[in-house]
Amino acid sequence: MKLALKKAPVSEKTVILINLAKVSQDINQSLVYSKQALSYAKSDSEKSSATNQIAWTFKNLFQFDSAKLYAQKSLKYAQLGNDPLVISDVYSTYGSIFNNGGGFDSALYYNKKSLEYRIEAGDKQAQAASMNNIATVLQRLSRYDEAMIYINKSIAIYLTSNDNRSAADSYLNKGNLLNSLGAMDSAYVSFQNALKEYEALDLKSMMPYALINMATVAVQLDRLEDAKKGFVRSKDILIEGDKNPQLLGFSYNGIGGVYQAKDLYDSALLMFMEGEKYALLAQNEYLISMVYNNLGDTYAHKQEYKTAITYLDKAHELKTKIGDQAGLASVSITLASTYGDLGEYKKADKYYLEGIKLAEQVDDKVTKRKAYQEMYLFQKELNNFANSLSYLEKFMVLDDSLINNRNLDKIAELNTQYETEKKEQQIALQEAQLGEQELKLERNRLLMIGLVLIAILFLAIIFLVRNRAKKNEQLILQQAQLKLRETELNAVINSQEKERGRFARDLHDGFGQLISVLKLNLSSLTDKDAQYPEKRLEVFKNGESVINDMYAELRSICFDLMPQTLVKKGVTIALKEFGDRITQSKKVVCEVMVFSNKERLPEIVEISLFRICQEWVNNVMKYAEASHITIQLTRDETELTLTVEDDGKGFDAEFFYSGKGNGWKNIQTRLNLIKGEFDLDTQPNRVGTMMTVNLLEVEMKEVSARAERSITV
Repeated sequence: MKLALKKAPVSEKTVILINLAKVSQDINQSLVYSKQALSYAKSDSEKSSATNQIAWTFKNLFQFDSAKLYAQKSLKYAQLGNDPLVISDVYSTYGSIFNNGGGFDSALYYNKKSLEYRIEAGDKQAQAASMNNIATVLQRLSRYDEAMIYINKSIAIYLTSNDNRSAADSYLNKGNLLNSLGAMDSAYVSFQNALKEYEALDLKSMMPYALINMATVAVQLDRLEDAKKGFVRSKDILIEGDKNPQLLGFSYNGIGGVYQAKDLYDSALLMFMEGEKYALLAQNEYLISMVYNNLGDTYAHKQEYKTAITYLDKAHELKTKIGDQAGLASVSITLASTYGDLGEYKKADKYYLEGIKLAEQVDDKVTKRKAYQEMYLFQKELNNFANSLSYLEKFMVLDDSLINNRNLDKIAELNTQYETEKKEQQIALQEAQLGEQELKLERNRLLMIGLVLIAILFLAIIFLVRNRAKKNEQLILQQAQLKLRETELNAVINSQEKERGRFARDLHDGFGQLISVLKLNLSSLTDKDAQYPEKRLEVFKNGESVINDMYAELRSICFDLMPQTLVKKGVTIALKEFGDRITQSKKVVCEVMVFSNKERLPEIVEISLFRICQEWVNNVMKYAEASHITIQLTRDETELTLTVEDDGKGFDAEFFYSGKGNGWKNIQTRLNLIKGEFDLDTQPNRVGTMMTVNLLEVEMKEVSARAERSITV
């Protein structure tokens, strides 16, 4: 397609560039193609299509304000061109922007407008796409019956036209809809069909969508290993690909859900927090609210109730804001359960009733099942046997698979207790007639007590074993952390001792010798020689030369200890001065390049980056036999990258990581301070080595804040 672009006349370049933008796997490159298309556009329809593609790309970059601005421009061009299909495309983009941003009512409005214009244009494929989008939004609004009508129409059109890619997208939406309706087996099959189509088309950008949804349903079906494999595979595909923060948020959130189902709450929290990081980066309020709900639920299981309620309140606020009634029902149930554990029964009852009401309104069978079950247990704990019995019956009607002898016994027990409480006087009058039945009841009671004791003993053993395993796990983790800290401390001490030794040698060999020379020069001026001006002038000039050498030596020592340039002007200027000094030594040429780094970095980051660079360059000069070193510092809105590349001998990276020297330990200690990622590209018998340190902008802010807190304390 790029070759066609070069040969194409100017009148065709806009269309080719828009198609390049649509198929590009690199979102930033897609934006470049879209803007180039706009520069070649002549007609109003071409300008509308180009600006619409720019809006779509900004939407994929989660820059929703910019996306809306370009969509508005595109709509003006489209209305001037009066092409219904072009106008429909702009409304479709508007719908996608609002859907991703959580404005579901607006998203539904714009997608229906898009469908109207596509019906007017007579484009069946485009109509199916709008139906698919409308079904997605209706599902978010919990209008499931309407959503199913639109999704089935969409699939029928795609299958008729053999559009397998679009059919796969519709299978995804249908799977989500079936899952919301409680038809989990059918939902899993629908997601599986979507995955097969994406794999056949080698669409790695879409595989995570299918994998995440399949894994989510697998959790509900209690197929935890299948779920974990699906979430991990989706995460791996995303990390190797475009690192979509929204999908990474869903993947980590899903892995956390699997760990939570296995009662591995610490591991679950780690995954949920990773999910929170990517959800905030994606600015997706639906995903953020989901992660907050899971964090709150996990902290509740850990009996850290205040933290749990903090997260659950945030989730409740976001779910209310975006109008996610099904999600709000789930959050309300979790809040109720947490307040119940705290003994705040009024609040618990309030949130249980709110959650049940919402779940019944949206007919979310999964949430209703959970709500009825928990409300049954809650009412039973309060000795409200009539209410408890009512909710148990609702739960059993909803979930036929749970209607077994055990639940029938529970109903009988509740009936007996309720009737006993209501008809105590009648039972007293009929004691004589029930004598034989009492014997049977006593025997059954003893049997039940025995079973209960066995169950309690079994649960106690499980608790003790699990508690012991958890303590062993914590002990192993603490020992590993202590060992790591001990290694880092030894590396710091060894580095300090090495630096002190080098400093002493520099003073003795350099500065000390210069002082001796100055002393000898001054002592050569005897009382007799002092009478001659020529002799005094000679001694003065020699002394001045020695003092200049002493000053230069002192500056060199101070630079090695802590460059004033680094403290006063920052790491950019300090690296350039460092490179100039190396070049002036005539041992190797050192080139320093800095891109987009106008602002000062946090002090701890600047010092750590400089020391890592200094340590690496010294190793290169000592071992690599290089003639040229390139230091490059690059910073953009999201991350900062330091690379040091040389043309010396390569080596086995494992020897470096496992070596007995302090080089890697010093670098690792600095990296841990600033939460940096380290990468080394080198091989034995290959010329050239490149070392890379990468820091996320978010991590740098956290490191800076932590450093400020430690100073305040």
